[in-house]
Amino acid sequence: MAPGRLFGLLVAVALALQAYAQLPVVVSHSIEVNITVPPFKVDQDDAYICVSALLPPHPHKLVGIIPHAKQEVVHHILLYGCTEPHMASKDGKPVAWRCDMKPVCNGPSSTILYGWGRNAPDLRLPEGVGFSVGERTGVKYIVAQVHYLKVRPPDDHSGVTLLLKPHAVPYAAGLVSFASWFTIPPGKKSHPIVNTCCYKGYEALTMFAVRVHTHGLGRRVFMTRETWNKTGTEELVSRDPQLPQSFVPTTRHTIWPGDRLTVTCLFDSSSKTAPVNAGGTHNDEMCNMYTMVYGKTPYLTMCDNNVQDIRDDSPGALPRHSTLVVDPMPNWRPPAPAGTPGDALGAEAVGDATSVTTGPDGTLWVLYRASGVWKSDTFDRKEVITRKEPVPEAVVLNMNPDTGKILARWGADVFYLPHSISVDQYGNVWVVDVGRHQVLKFDSKGKQLLVVGKDRQPGAGKDKFCKPTQVAVLRDGSFIVADGYCNSRVVWFDKTGKYIAESGAIKAVVHGVLVDECEGLVYVASREGRKVVALDITDTKKRLQLKATYDMAAAGHGQVWALRFGPYGEQLALTWDEGKDAHLVNVRFPTQFWTLPGTAKLSPHDFTLGGAATELSGAGDRFFSVYLASVGVACDTKCGALHKFVVVPTGFKLPAQWELETAVAVPSKAKDVKPGDAKELPHGAVAANHTANVVAKAIAKGVPAPAKPPAGEEEDEGGAMVADDYDEDVEDDTEDAEDYENTKKVLDEEMEAEEEAMADYEEMITGVRPNTTHDKGELVPLDKERYQVLMQDKKAATKTMGSGWANVLVVVLVLALTVISVYYARATLMHYIQSITVSSSNPGGSGAGIKGGPSAGASTPAGGGLRKTFGAWASAAEGLLGRFSGRGGAAAAAGLAGTTGAGGAKRSTAEVEAARERERLLRSGP
Repeated sequence: MAPGRLFGLLVAVALALQAYAQLPVVVSHSIEVNITVPPFKVDQDDAYICVSALLPPHPHKLVGIIPHAKQEVVHHILLYGCTEPHMASKDGKPVAWRCDMKPVCNGPSSTILYGWGRNAPDLRLPEGVGFSVGERTGVKYIVAQVHYLKVRPPDDHSGVTLLLKPHAVPYAAGLVSFASWFTIPPGKKSHPIVNTCCYKGYEALTMFAVRVHTHGLGRRVFMTRETWNKTGTEELVSRDPQLPQSFVPTTRHTIWPGDRLTVTCLFDSSSKTAPVNAGGTHNDEMCNMYTMVYGKTPYLTMCDNNVQDIRDDSPGALPRHSTLVVDPMPNWRPPAPAGTPGDALGAEAVGDATSVTTGPDGTLWVLYRASGVWKSDTFDRKEVITRKEPVPEAVVLNMNPDTGKILARWGADVFYLPHSISVDQYGNVWVVDVGRHQVLKFDSKGKQLLVVGKDRQPGAGKDKFCKPTQVAVLRDGSFIVADGYCNSRVVWFDKTGKYIAESGAIKAVVHGVLVDECEGLVYVASREGRKVVALDITDTKKRLQLKATYDMAAAGHGQVWALRFGPYGEQLALTWDEGKDAHLVNVRFPTQFWTLPGTAKLSPHDFTLGGAATELSGAGDRFFSVYLASVGVACDTKCGALHKFVVVPTGFKLPAQWELETAVAVPSKAKDVKPGDAKELPHGAVAANHTANVVAKAIAKGVPAPAKPPAGEEEDEGGAMVADDYDEDVEDDTEDAEDYENTKKVLDEEMEAEEEAMADYEEMITGVRPNTTHDKGELVPLDKERYQVLMQDKKAATKTMGSGWANVLVVVLVLALTVISVYYARATLMHYIQSITVSSSNPGGSGAGIKGGPSAGASTPAGGGLRKTFGAWASAAEGLLGRFSGRGGAAAAAGLAGTTGAGGAKRSTAEVEAARERERLLRSGP
């Protein structure tokens, strides 16, 4: 190899190693944020006191809440998420205000995250689920609203502790709250108060816990759901409101878009002689249910009799002020149109994507055309397809939404000209084939279940279509077909394929349908009409009659190609004209739209919405992805692979490409977490293993083990999620503190050992050893349940870090390998410089070589000529050598000098100290 090429290669290696050396070391840990009501005079009954939390400066996941209150003093505690609280803490000191007289949050933006009452226990969310809080999330502040029953006692310290984690989790927690105003008549043994709302969203949600709340008259609170065939209801959850008002685990239920949920409270007013109204004092009544759910993106709303509190700035809303960018994730590799060699499922060509949707499990379903290209002679004058054989390639693909990896593929020799794909709530796959003039239903493995229409026989009436375009499936199994290119109508069939009704003429091409069961409407895309029309599906006498028209052209948008739901059930339309970038438009408010860059010549045909990879947003609210299928005249047969865009809110910056490549190279195990049902855990089960180890070590060192209850005495129940007999826990705080003190010494020693290990690790990485001080101050009593949750969190943090010493060993090996490579590069570089010096020197003369090289005088500054000769490359190499020499840029043995090492050490020290100061601030109690 030529010396110049060798040198260039070595410098490139040096630069790569320098970049690697600058990679941040991310250590997953938990943070506690205490919200305690500060000294504040409460001299009357039923006072509401609010206090805001100082949250970390970066997004975190709220994964647990530990309440500190007694029901004799506090009626309830509610946590609100705000973009701006009515009053914010100053200098880290909490500030309180009377929020029965003033608002909790400034502006309309406030979201209930949590509720406590009647000595309910701690809340621990399922693994892999969390609320995004902190800067650059929909919840920048958390405000605790504390309702005091009577005058506040002088020794009161009511509040909560928030448990936060700084890393992403795969599922976003949400809350669907039910509350309404009402009056209960007197003398009624069982009086119902009913509150109904319909779930509008773009994805299915999973319910995992509920909390109910009434005052003294409440006897039962339950939720029912209308059956999908609308013949009755099914009960999802029921709870006695006089039990501790915690978030109790429920049987896991899936809530589907279109589900109508009803919460009913039964009240016993037989002892009352006057009506009782809904209100905020303990003499009034309330009928509340808080339903915790999770999905890919957060969903938080308040329901009041078919009126839902949904705003543009609600957590999980599609951000109005945002930019769409091409997905930068390096592992997004959908199938190539010509096929992907080496991929068993993707080797065969797929051609262009014509349609895309998501299944109930969140995976993508994509329909391709492969060799079934639509040309000018594809149909004859009678709209009969001229192709004699079906498309030989398998064109139905099930794909991973983050990577584009093919999970399943089928559909070879079935379709003539596949046009669109839909997936119902049961996971059945529906394909509309304009060549066959049919709608076909399959199971997820490709088994054909139903066919409607006549094979390659265009027509009209009750049993034929003419170039149908799309199908939308209702929850009861009936379906509505857009028909289409020739007939310009929509047709409704029952689940067996029996004709129900059809619409009047709609301007062609009828290119898409979207059923909104909450509103009782089907939205239809009139492509050339540049309109979206809404038809009625509730009135049995006027089925599919026109209810509304939305003109996209009047707002400056193009032809309407496809319709989908947004995060909170808003109807979105894909509009496009050739030569202009496509838009996603809010149908009802068409001045709200988002531009898809680079789509002017792509022929956008269909789209769907999903969650972006968590590596892009970290612990913040997950960004949205837009998947775009493009096929048509503008790009002919060169539309490319399935396109993916990311919706980036204004003011947010995506991670650097090298950070994403690093994240992909070392994937998080958290992405594979599948949250299960919430469980009732016996007291202490959440930390049983850890506590057992602590006790064993304590006994070995002669420290008395924590006391156990006497034989025959019932142990406390509750713990991580729910404890119905939590009252006894509160009464035994003194005994709990004694149990805690017995293990405190052992815990101190364990924490000191861990801090020393982390100090060793930090010194190895940064070159600077941090100060480690161990607090030997007075023991602070801690109630037993709080102790257990903190022990669980400590254990979880250690587990999240993986094997700590294993990680250290890996880092040491990488550093050793790096140092060896660098010194080899330096030796080779010196050899090359020496060869240049020898070849360039004047025979019999001295000092004619490169300045600073081996032939230079001892007093000549080392490396000066090297910088002149090789410029920035040499400076980078010097910086790298200085970084690993550990001498802060002092002259190395090879004669090269640099300052990168010293500067890097100073910056690292400052960053570490700043982080440590923030940690101390967050951990300090109010």
